Amino acid sequence: MQYQLKTRQICLFFVAFLPVTKIFMLPSVFEKFAENDMWISCLCNIILDLAAVFAMIFACRKADTDFFGLLKNSFGNVGSKIILSLYVVYFFIKAIMPINEQKDYIEITFYATLPNIFTFVPFFLISFYISVKKIRVIGRCADVLWAITSLGFLLLVGLSVSNVDIQALLPFGVRGAKSILSGSYSALSWYGDSAYLMFLIGQFAYKKKDGLKIFFTYLLASFAILLFMILFYCIFTSTAHRQIFSLTEISKYSSVIINIGRFDYIGILLILFASVFSMSMPLYFASLILSEITGIKKSWISALIINGGMFVFLMLFSEFFSTVQYYIFNYAGIYFLILGNLFPLFTPLLKTEKKKNALYQN
Repeated sequence: MQYQLKTRQICLFFVAFLPVTKIFMLPSVFEKFAENDMWISCLCNIILDLAAVFAMIFACRKADTDFFGLLKNSFGNVGSKIILSLYVVYFFIKAIMPINEQKDYIEITFYATLPNIFTFVPFFLISFYISVKKIRVIGRCADVLWAITSLGFLLLVGLSVSNVDIQALLPFGVRGAKSILSGSYSALSWYGDSAYLMFLIGQFAYKKKDGLKIFFTYLLASFAILLFMILFYCIFTSTAHRQIFSLTEISKYSSVIINIGRFDYIGILLILFASVFSMSMPLYFASLILSEITGIKKSWISALIINGGMFVFLMLFSEFFSTVQYYIFNYAGIYFLILGNLFPLFTPLLKTEKKKNALYQN
């Protein structure tokens, strides 16, 4: 088999791309439902993802082909295309909230006059360029971006620690299971990153202890997200729901910033740079899957359909995005739960008979 990735790159993929899309709007969503128990809602989603990753590690150990081949072996051509079509929709919807929230952040932060969707066109140009590349490029991006993400995250967290009131988390569980689970359910579109690992099956040479490396790297990235949620609420407490863009708010009351200036902008810019690539990942995998379903040989066609479709979608619903957000929060959760968490649990059961199957030739 021709492997396009290394285990190191799989691990760094989660460090580079997992945390950055979850530190813009997501903390305020959790707080809206669960208040000081928001970290428990976050923890519930992390546990779901870790269970899926654990199952897929077993699939990686026994697989002798990629995920496309596993589906064809198990469900046939028609069945596999139906499942893959569901994942095209999955990744497309998964990209909506992170892209829109950063679009709003950029427009509100950098544009004094009334902005429009065309101010965010450069992102789609970058996303389109990434989407036409082979999967080895994703590994190379991870090799570089993990350091940028880590540095930006550590800088913001370091500047915010002095403002933390850990007692704000007490008492635990006071909001009740319903509020906690409602927060988890509403945030499912930001999670389910474990689904990426399914489409990386067969793309790296699995060796002894690789499963532990992947699992604990994913655990580390998840812990960083959980830590950010805790810091966010412990800083803003009862006013946390008003902090829509937590990225710029969490560190601005640091004494360093008060005495020197917005030193946190360095961390913010690092996170913003990494997030461009992180937001491109769902669109990349949606394009990849679409090429497999349709048999399109020229990857730029699938990339244009997916990226162009997202641009048109955001342009058409820019004035009604609160309605889109409402439906994603209240109705799309079950879709993400099934495809992002439940289906991956069964990947070790997929048939692995050897068949001729080109690995992501598009």
